[in-house]
Amino acid sequence: MTADTRAIADILLRRQGLLFLPAPDSSAGEGGSLRAIFAWGRSKLDDATLRQTARETEAFLLEFAALGYAGTEKLRLAVAALASEQRRAVRDGALATLSAQLGANQVHRPLFRRFPKGIPRDTHALWVQRVLSHYLQQPDQPCLHCGAEGSTHVLDPCEHVVCDRCFDGDNYSACPICNAKVSRDSPFFGPDIVRELPKEQVRFARLELGEDLEAATRELFVSLCARTQALNPVDKADLAAIVDHHGAALIPWLPEAIPLKENVALVLGRLLALAGDALPEVLPLAKAQLRTATDVLRAIAVYAGADAALQGETYVQVTEKRYRDLPWWETWLENNPKLARQYADQPINVSESKTVKRFPMPKLRRAFRRALLGLLEELDERSLIEDMLRHRSYWVWVGQFLHPGEYAKRFPKVARAFEVVRGKTSSGEKAPAFAGFYSQLEAAAGRGDARAMADLLATRPGELGRRFDHLLRVAAVDDATGDGGSVDHALARFVEAAPKCSTPVLLTLYALLPTRTRRAKRRMFWPKGGVVTAVTTPDERATLPPAVVESALTCVEAELLARFAEAPRHRVALVDAGLTDIVAPFNERTASPAAINLPRGSRVRVPEGKTLRLFLHWCETEGGPSTDIDLSVGFYAADWSYLGVCSYYELTCAIAGKAIARSSGDLTSAPFPEGSSEFVDLDWEAARAAGVRHAVMVVNAYSGASFSQLERGFAGLMLRDDVDGRVFDPRTVTLRFDLQGDNGIFTPLSLDLEDGTMHWLDVYSKGEMAFNNVASSNRAIQRVCPETIDYFGSGVRLDMYRLGLLHAAARSAQVVVRAGDGSLRRFERSEGETAGAFLARLRGGSEGVELDARDLAKLLGEEPCLALLLRGDLPTELPEGSQVYALVREALTPELAAADLLVG
Repeated sequence: MTADTRAIADILLRRQGLLFLPAPDSSAGEGGSLRAIFAWGRSKLDDATLRQTARETEAFLLEFAALGYAGTEKLRLAVAALASEQRRAVRDGALATLSAQLGANQVHRPLFRRFPKGIPRDTHALWVQRVLSHYLQQPDQPCLHCGAEGSTHVLDPCEHVVCDRCFDGDNYSACPICNAKVSRDSPFFGPDIVRELPKEQVRFARLELGEDLEAATRELFVSLCARTQALNPVDKADLAAIVDHHGAALIPWLPEAIPLKENVALVLGRLLALAGDALPEVLPLAKAQLRTATDVLRAIAVYAGADAALQGETYVQVTEKRYRDLPWWETWLENNPKLARQYADQPINVSESKTVKRFPMPKLRRAFRRALLGLLEELDERSLIEDMLRHRSYWVWVGQFLHPGEYAKRFPKVARAFEVVRGKTSSGEKAPAFAGFYSQLEAAAGRGDARAMADLLATRPGELGRRFDHLLRVAAVDDATGDGGSVDHALARFVEAAPKCSTPVLLTLYALLPTRTRRAKRRMFWPKGGVVTAVTTPDERATLPPAVVESALTCVEAELLARFAEAPRHRVALVDAGLTDIVAPFNERTASPAAINLPRGSRVRVPEGKTLRLFLHWCETEGGPSTDIDLSVGFYAADWSYLGVCSYYELTCAIAGKAIARSSGDLTSAPFPEGSSEFVDLDWEAARAAGVRHAVMVVNAYSGASFSQLERGFAGLMLRDDVDGRVFDPRTVTLRFDLQGDNGIFTPLSLDLEDGTMHWLDVYSKGEMAFNNVASSNRAIQRVCPETIDYFGSGVRLDMYRLGLLHAAARSAQVVVRAGDGSLRRFERSEGETAGAFLARLRGGSEGVELDARDLAKLLGEEPCLALLLRGDLPTELPEGSQVYALVREALTPELAAADLLVG
C-alpha cells in the first residue's frame, strides 16, 4: 500500500473504524499458511512461528485497546495472516492516525506533574513568591525565602533563579517563576514521573476489517458529493484528499448532478488544477455542472488554491506596539495600575487581521481562459450580470487575469458584464445602471406588496423558502390593510415551489414554523464565516397565525416524506429517542474540526460519578513567537451570577469552603515540537453541593499568536474514573476539537450540573488581542451562554430524533423506538396508512408493542435495516448491510453521517 493510498485508507479508519490491510506477503514469512490455519481453526501451538504470530497479533490489538478500540475476530484473523513486517507497518500507521484523532499523539506534561495532587491551594501566595524571586533572587546567593545556601539553580533560557527547597523540582515541568518551558537538563528537575494506565470503565469503539478500499472510497466520495449543505472542515478536507489522490480517474464516479455549489467547485476546481493533459476530459464536466457565474468563480477560487465559500482571504500582519498604545490600555490601567505601569513601555507583537475579497491567482493559459469565458458566455446575460455583482470585488480582481476585453468580439455578453461590474465601459464612460432580482424584491417588500414579492420569489424557489417567514409577515399586513388574499397567495406560491426547494431549507422550516406562533426570547444569527461569533437581537417579528403555520407545515412535511421515501427502503427502522438532544447539522462550515461530529447546540448526558477532566494542548510554530493559551472554567449560579473560576490566577477553586476544581498549572509557552498542555479537573458533585449550576469551559488567547497561527491547537473533555493514572487517557476522551480562527475567546461548552448535561456551544468571541481571561470575558459569557442554550432549547432548530422519525415513517413499515432507559417499542404501519399518519403515531409514542433483546433480534432477522442511534450499543448485532448512523459508534461500524440524512 503506497503512502497516498494509505492516506485514503486513514480517512476511512477515522470516519468508519475500517482498517484496511495489505495482501498477506507469504514470501516474507508464514503469512499465507497462517491465514489458512487461523481461518480453519487448525492449531499448532508447539510451532514457534505460530506462537510468535499469536503473541504479535495480541500485542497489535492491545495497542489499539489502549486508545479505546476493540478489534473484531475477523480483523484478528486477517492481522494474523500478515507477515511481521507488514503487521508492524500497519500498526504504526493506524496507531498514528487514531492517536492524532484523539490527541494522544502529543506529549501531555502539565506544569504540576503530580496533577491533580501537588496543586498549591493559595494561588496568590504562590504569585507573591514568584514575583519576589523574579525581581530579587540572584545567582549564588542564599534563597531569599528560606535562607538556604547552595539550593538555587539558574534555568535555561529564561535565566530565573529557583530554589529546590522552595519549589519542588520533582513536581514542576517548567520554570516555577515564569511558567515557561525550559531545558530540563538542570539538576533542579527530578526525573519524569511514570504513571500507570488508569483503571477506567471503558466503552470500546469497534475496529473492523476493511475489505474493498476502492469501493469504500467511492461510496464516501459519492455520499459527500450528495450533501445538500456546506461541509464541515473535516468533510471538506477528506473530499479534497480523495480528489487529489484519484485525479481524473474519479471522473467515472461523478454523479450527474452535485447539489451543493461549493462541492461542485471543490471537485471541479481541483480536477482542473490537476488535469494537465486530461483538461479536455474535465472541461465538458465543468460545462455541465457550472451553471452560474458564481459557480465559475468558486471553481476559479479552488483552482487558485482558495476556499470555494468566497468568504475572503484573511491576511495577518504582526506589528510591534507598546502596551500603552493598545485600545484596552486605559481599562487595564484602571483595574491593574501597578502591573499596567510596569508593562507600559514594553513592546508587544500584535496580530492584526484583514479580510480581502481576492485570492492569489496563478498564471492562466490562454486555452483555459477562453474555456472559462466560454462558460460565462453561455449564461443568460441578466443572470450573469446580477450574479457577478453579488461578488463584485472578486470579479474585478479575477477580470485582471481573464482579460475579457481581449475577447470582446468572441464573448460580447461577458465583456458587457465586466463593464457593469467595473462601473465603466472600455472607452472610460460610466456603465449603465442595473436593477436585479434583489433590488426588485426589496422594493416590493418596502411598499408592502406581498403578491409581487411572492411572484418574484417563486422564480427562485430556494430564495422563497429562505424568505418565507418574511413573506408571510408582509402578507399578513397586506391583508389587514388591503383587499385580502395575500396570505393565501403566498401559501399557494410556496406549495408550488416546495418541490424545488432544497431539503435543508425545508427541514429548517419544519423546525422553525411551529415556533412562530409565539415570540422567542432572542433571535440568534449565524453569520457566514470561518468560525461562529454569535449575534443576537430581540425578537420583534410579528407572530404568524396558527392556521397559516399549520397549512405551511402540512406542505413541508408531505414534501419531506415524499423525498425520503425515494431513499433505499428497509423493512425495519430503529430510531433512538436519545437523538432528541442532538441538533441536526446546520452551518457546518463554521464547525470546529472534531473527533466526533457533534453539531452545535447539541446536549450530551454526562454519566454520574465521573470526574470531568478538561484539556488543552497547543504548540507554537517552529521559530515563531512565544504564545500563551489558557484553559479556564467559570462557575455560575442558576441565574448566571458569577461564583468563581479555576484558572491560572485561581489554581484551586473553592466555593463555600469546598474545593470543586483544580488546574494543572499555567504554562506560558509551548515551544515546537512538544508544545504544552493544561488540564482542569471538575468535581461535579462538590460543585453542585456548593451551589454551582453552570460550569463554562473557556479557552483564552492570552498573548502571542492567535489560534489560527499555531502549529496546532486542540482541546477537549475526558470522563475519568481514576484521576491518579496517566494524566491523558485517550480511552476516556469524550470530545476532542481543534482551535481555529483569529478571535481571542473560545467558549466550546457549558455544563449544567443540575440536570447532568453538557451543552456543545462552539462559539467564539472577539475579546482583545491579549490578556483575555474569564474575568475580562465574564460579560460575554453571561450573555452568550444562556442565550445560546435558550435558543436551541426552543426547538427552533431540528433535532436528529425528529429527522430520524421522518426517515423511518417514509422508508419502513416497522419502526422500533429506543427510549432513554433502553426500553424498546415496535410500531407497525397499517395497510393503507399514509406516511404522514404513521409519523403522527410515532411522534405520539403511546402506542407500540414492547420488545426485549430477543424479540428485536428475531424482528431484524437477516435483512438489512435502517438504524439511527445515539450510541452504537444495541443489545443485538445488526444484519450485514444495514445503514447505520451512530453519533458514538462503539460496537457498530456506521457509514452514515448526520449530514447524509439531510439528502433528499
